[in-house]
Amino acid sequence: MWFRRKSESAWAQDSEATAAAAAAPAAKEKLGWFEKRARRRRRRIVFEEVLGWILVPAFLYLMWLAYQAVGGVPKEIVDFGNELLGLALKSF
Repeated sequence: MWFRRKSESAWAQDSEATAAAAAAPAAKEKLGWFEKRARRRRRRIVFEEVLGWILVPAFLYLMWLAYQAVGGVPKEIVDFGNELLGLALKSF
């Protein structure tokens, strides 16, 4: 079987080992440069993800508010977009 139940003596040994480990202070783990870099990178990636999940909806909401405040897209912006699109399609 994959998982076997421990015998009573193994349980007793584990409890003695944990009691001894709890009594002695644990030594601080010494990290090498690679592990430090990996932790910094992982921390930065998590921070960027959280920031993205907060800022992207905030920007979308602010854009929607600006759209509502102006009352729609101004004609000049639409004309400029059409002109850019026409120039881009003409180049092909």
